[in-house]
Amino acid sequence: MGKYAAFIIIVCILAGTFEPLRGAPGDVIHVISHDKVIAKTDPSKGFNLYSNKTLFPSKDIEYRKVVLYVTYECPDSLHCGGWDYIDNVWLRHYPDGGDTLDIELARIISPYGWWFDSSWHFTWHVNITDFAFLLHDTVEVVFRHTGYENSEDRGWKVTVDFAITEGSPVMHSLGMDTLWCGSFAYGDSSKPIEKYLAPMAFSHEKAAVARMRIVQTGHGMDDYENCAEFCKKYRRVYLDTALIDHKEIWRQCGDNPLYPQAGTWIFDRAGWCPGSMVTFDYYDFEIVPESTYKVDIEMQAYLNAKNPTANYYIYSYLFYYEKPWAENDVAIEEILAPSSNDIYSRLNPTCRQPMIIIKNNGSKALDSVMIKYGIKGEEMAVYNWRGHLPSQQSLPVALLSQVSASEGRQEFKVTLKSPNGVEDEYPDDNRLTSIAIVPPIINNEFILVMRTNKEPWHNYYQIVDGDGVIVRGRALGSLGPDSTYYDTVSLIPGCYQLMVTDTAGDGLEFWFNAAGGYGYVRLLDINGRLFKNFNSDFGRNINYCFNAVENAPPPELIDTLPLVRPFPSRTAGAFNLYLFANDPTDMKVKIVSDSSQTVVYEKDYHGIKDAILPLDISGQPDGIYNVNVIADGQTVKRRIRIKHDQ
Repeated sequence: MGKYAAFIIIVCILAGTFEPLRGAPGDVIHVISHDKVIAKTDPSKGFNLYSNKTLFPSKDIEYRKVVLYVTYECPDSLHCGGWDYIDNVWLRHYPDGGDTLDIELARIISPYGWWFDSSWHFTWHVNITDFAFLLHDTVEVVFRHTGYENSEDRGWKVTVDFAITEGSPVMHSLGMDTLWCGSFAYGDSSKPIEKYLAPMAFSHEKAAVARMRIVQTGHGMDDYENCAEFCKKYRRVYLDTALIDHKEIWRQCGDNPLYPQAGTWIFDRAGWCPGSMVTFDYYDFEIVPESTYKVDIEMQAYLNAKNPTANYYIYSYLFYYEKPWAENDVAIEEILAPSSNDIYSRLNPTCRQPMIIIKNNGSKALDSVMIKYGIKGEEMAVYNWRGHLPSQQSLPVALLSQVSASEGRQEFKVTLKSPNGVEDEYPDDNRLTSIAIVPPIINNEFILVMRTNKEPWHNYYQIVDGDGVIVRGRALGSLGPDSTYYDTVSLIPGCYQLMVTDTAGDGLEFWFNAAGGYGYVRLLDINGRLFKNFNSDFGRNINYCFNAVENAPPPELIDTLPLVRPFPSRTAGAFNLYLFANDPTDMKVKIVSDSSQTVVYEKDYHGIKDAILPLDISGQPDGIYNVNVIADGQTVKRRIRIKHDQ
């Protein structure tokens, strides 16, 4: 098998099903421990375990890199799960003479998925190379799904896929120790968190490097500061008495690539977001064999004297390594853009500068590297990066020349050469490819329609060219409330990006902020016909790349016409129905109870093109209602929820 070419699929649910396969350095083996497993909650316990004994390659096969991919889908006959629960991928380990040890490989927070349909799916991934030495022969892999929601009509279809790249490890593993693992009370004077996060001493007879890996998220919503889910607190990391890191356990959620979701997906949280993989922190220490060191993490002081319910969920480990065997060794870790990966969907498709992540795997600091890149079959561009990247650190790099797929899905290639001006000592991870999806091709003259909501001081838009120069826009503070702006745009042919920003992170609509109102952004051709409608529930931003061309043929309309949007979708009964059609159209509006299929409202409207219809069904009981708009022989369906005690 040639380098970079082989993608070997092993689906091993029961140990001994298949013989481990062997490739060559740079080849990727996929080991799937859970293949579309239906995961439901167990309300009686608050969790459910889905365990599979899985066959991995034998111990004589070395791993260069291991990336874990986790895919969620809606089950065929069930709704997707509705709540943001903590899920884990565990490696169940049986130490000699010890108790069962559940090692957390990844933590995922499930999405608010109630509105997702049967076509929905999403894949996250995380680098778990530190655990590679444990992933050999027969291993028990556990998917743990927590929560208390109804398990009769909802759940997830889950796939867990280990992508193993063969090759010599960057640093040879010498084992690991467990540090602080568990859910620790926060703000409770009877159970002070520092009692449980006590300093830990360590030493190793051979290791030259120790790596501390921490996954930490805050949960609970107490009556003092809404801790720990919604309170921003810092953590300090020490090696002996030296402060190594000071960071806030916090994550912004308005730019989550999985959007929109049914719940409060935009709210920033303590290290996590609904519908996301939790990221980890790691710290490398150079150590002397047989010397003793001490690691410690300290949380910001906090006390809830009345009703302490906050907690931090922490899994942390210490890995021991030999020093890197190569001095000059650079790797391409990720291609962020162009890419078809779900987690980079806010950056793609793109016709602007590519973005990649490089890593210095050598013992020497990386000061320079040559980067060649481009669409397969076309002339490659060259970027000579210069900077300073310490050993074992990664860095995002924006490349200079614009690269855009010319049609369909094409292969984008990146190759790294000459780290620090010398030959790379391990060239097998110097190449990576991604799928480049062609951005839309539109006419260079069009109309941008922006309707503001009741909070326009949060919003602005810009159109930038391929070099990042602003060529058109509306500045922050220039927009009025509940106003519609029609901007005729004329561009020089080329690559552009439309960026719509909401500084509050709640888009132009958000169900939890119904008082903020509803707005939208649409693109019309020069004759006023729709060719692109953006979802108003976008969180922090819209990024839309396109190629502007003179006399371009009409783009294919992805959105269903007429456009139909009830707002607010959660209401005591009164709401506005926003309708748009390319031509004046007769429409019937029929509202039907989801539970009884009773028609609670029905009326014909004539000559609708762009209208706002005020409707009121507040006399109906709480529940889900389907708003059906029938026009030109087809029906567009939307759902609202009536709840009188809003």
